[in-house]
Amino acid sequence: MDLHNLLEQASQLASSQLLAVAAVAIALGSLLYLLVDALSYRRVAELHVPLENDEAAEVLQAEMYIPTGQVPKDKIPCYDPSTMQFLGYTKAMTPAEVHQVVAEAQEAAKVWRTSSFQQRRLLLKVLLKYIITHQEDICRVSARDSGKTPLEAVLGEIVVTAEKLNWLIREGEAVLKPSKRRAGVMAFYKSARVEYVPVGVVGAIVPWNWPFHNIINPISAAVMAGNAIVVKVSEHASWCIGFYSRIIDAALAAAGAPPSLVKFVTGYGDAGHALVTGGVDKVVFVGSTEVGKKVMVAAAEHLTPITLELGGKDAFMICDDADINQVVPIAIKAAFLNCGQNCASGERFIVQRKVYDQFVKQVVDVASTMRQGPTLGSGPMDAGAMCMPGAVNKIQQLIDDAVSKGAKVLVGGKPGPAGVATIQQQQQQAAGTNGVNGALPPPSPARITCRAAEAAAPAAAGDANRVSTASAGQFYPPTVVAGVTKDMDLYHEEVFGPVMTVIPFDTDEQAIAIANDCAFGLGSSVFSGNLKRARHIGQQLEAGMTSINDFNATYMCQGLPFGGVKYSGFGRFGGVEGLRALCIPKSVAEDALPSLMKTSIPPLWQHPVGPAAAPFAVALTTMFYGPSIGTKLAGLFGVLKAVTVGAGSSSSSSSSKAKEA
Repeated sequence: MDLHNLLEQASQLASSQLLAVAAVAIALGSLLYLLVDALSYRRVAELHVPLENDEAAEVLQAEMYIPTGQVPKDKIPCYDPSTMQFLGYTKAMTPAEVHQVVAEAQEAAKVWRTSSFQQRRLLLKVLLKYIITHQEDICRVSARDSGKTPLEAVLGEIVVTAEKLNWLIREGEAVLKPSKRRAGVMAFYKSARVEYVPVGVVGAIVPWNWPFHNIINPISAAVMAGNAIVVKVSEHASWCIGFYSRIIDAALAAAGAPPSLVKFVTGYGDAGHALVTGGVDKVVFVGSTEVGKKVMVAAAEHLTPITLELGGKDAFMICDDADINQVVPIAIKAAFLNCGQNCASGERFIVQRKVYDQFVKQVVDVASTMRQGPTLGSGPMDAGAMCMPGAVNKIQQLIDDAVSKGAKVLVGGKPGPAGVATIQQQQQQAAGTNGVNGALPPPSPARITCRAAEAAAPAAAGDANRVSTASAGQFYPPTVVAGVTKDMDLYHEEVFGPVMTVIPFDTDEQAIAIANDCAFGLGSSVFSGNLKRARHIGQQLEAGMTSINDFNATYMCQGLPFGGVKYSGFGRFGGVEGLRALCIPKSVAEDALPSLMKTSIPPLWQHPVGPAAAPFAVALTTMFYGPSIGTKLAGLFGVLKAVTVGAGSSSSSSSSKAKEA
């Protein structure tokens, strides 16, 4: 065996040994990482928050609630909008009680503003740990109070909340740390920075459509920024705050935070007004444009800064080179998720004429098969209920107006599910019978499941004290409308319901014009197989957010700000901009090297000034900011000349004073 072969074998052996060592090192490193991760997880407190019976139960036995025009002033009636089962009352707080809550939060804010980022992260980690391990409980309570399906609750209450908390835990400190800035040209010897100082107490007024996420979203950002917060929840989703507030209280205790750091307000409009005018240092309002204007007026009383996230009527644009099979399921979610009760819900589907018929056919086919009914204890549902009383009537008015002016309803378009007769038909169908005449009932655009029909059987049998849960809810079916024109209210008004309006276009310029012909400007979506084309269209849309080949992807990217333009409001929450908006940006400048150079007033500018003072200022400015080297040199010569003249003038002045003496 020659030397070359020996060296080659030695090299192969060494390589094998190195690979083995590397593999062992990677394995040990991975084990160490897993061990550290497990220990870190165990150090985060595990909360124990007991559930009330009606919070834990999948199906309730409760009396029916019938909404009336009159509600008690001192309490809020709560009910499940998908069954109309009465859940009890929540206290309607008075303005004086709201002011007391704000005062308590102000005291907590004084303590928390000096908290470390480590403690703030701990609070968010405690919350995140509980949320991930109790998703079903959180979603059940949300579904019962707002009428959404369990799947919708996971997507809208859990996923985006977890993403928000994760972003704050990972990046919040870096965003809020002092930010260095350039000191400038003449102040070259200075050190400049922006410090993000907590505002104090944040007042948040949030809507009912996502009752859990809508409170954790402002709470997590506010406490991470070093603030206390008072959240006024909607009177249309106040029952769930009993459970959710217990979660928050337990998390505060586990993290060693002041118990009044996070407070809740329940009540009507007067409670919201009291919060805005009651001494908070920043207002965040999420809701309708109409109410947002009133909040803005109230905030103006004390010049309280405000962020308004208002209505939307998002454009969903589909070009002829888009993948329709990919687009349709996304479009269904955009229009019908949570029955369209989303700030950034897709309402205007602007489709290029070449693929218009294909798109319409596919979305109608899907919408026709969507099941709708009570969202708990009735099997899987594709759509839930309308949370707001009166929402069904409002949507129907928009549909009726459009139809009377020539629009065509392709599916849906009437309140549903229907009454007890339809429930009985569904029971017969589920039992394998063909009804009285041997014919199966026609499929409903919002079908009632067998389990929903069974839940309604007591009412069908004459039990007047129990609710016919499958038919009594505030339901409006997934609806697709074509032929909508500018003379119709549906073209202009925010529906905030499960209505997809489909509008054809021929050119990209026409599509952009249709999309921008709207009072709102919150989100938008553009679908095209040509990324350059999609970006070009998106750049011209008058909206605060644009998702390319997706819907509302900007909200899952929690590093991005959320907000709109025009009647969709102003200011931002979420992302770097939203987190810093909960602080006062305080500018700070100081000497970078005080032992070597510090500010002093030049002798020529000291009073009383002489004739060289102004020429010296002109020359100094020219020297620092002249647009060319030659100009700067001219300024330098001017400075030297002014100093020389100033010195001579000072000497002459001193001689004159001496002679006079």
